[in-house]
Amino acid sequence: MTENYTVPMMPRIPVDPDGASARTPRRWPWIAGIVVAVAAGAGAGVAVGTPSAEENQAKIDAAVAAEVADQRAQLASEQDAAAEAQEAAVAALADAKDQAADAAAAQADADAANAAADARSAELDEREAALEPREADAARSTFGNGIHLVGRDINPGTYQAPGGSMCYWERLSGTSGEFSDLIANDLPSGTAVVTISGSDVAFKSDDCGTWTKIG
Repeated sequence: MTENYTVPMMPRIPVDPDGASARTPRRWPWIAGIVVAVAAGAGAGVAVGTPSAEENQAKIDAAVAAEVADQRAQLASEQDAAAEAQEAAVAALADAKDQAADAAAAQADADAANAAADARSAELDEREAALEPREADAARSTFGNGIHLVGRDINPGTYQAPGGSMCYWERLSGTSGEFSDLIANDLPSGTAVVTISGSDVAFKSDDCGTWTKIG
């Protein structure tokens, strides 16, 4: 007696104009194997009973669904990795912007500090320049032994010195050493006081101590 069996239906797969399959999932080979195995079992006359076309189609659909689910899981994993990489890139860019802003702020502070230091230096230079004439004038208002040129080494005015038994001074109209250069002189026994005129050429002092301008 000849046994009847049902040939399992193959799933329809879209085909492109060139004849190639429109989608080629990685697990189609082993799914096709299931189909061949079902067909072979049926051809051999399995005693347990021949599966129906609906059962065969259900097995194929389950295999396809499992493959689709696996591919979707892989796609989701790749999308998650891409999202993490994007977040890391955005965070790195934000950090770089923050660092750039901090560097710009630090440079602005340094520029402000340098500008303040330059302004302070310029102010001190002006004050020093204003003090130089006073210092020079003060230096010309005190002197000791020797011959001093009036207007260059000493200022004209009234001076006082401690004097002493050996004190001697001269007001001079010249520095030739001739007697004619002598304007006035004195041998004070105590404190010496003399007024040097602006028309005097020089003033000579011996053993009188330090002369200080008092007027």
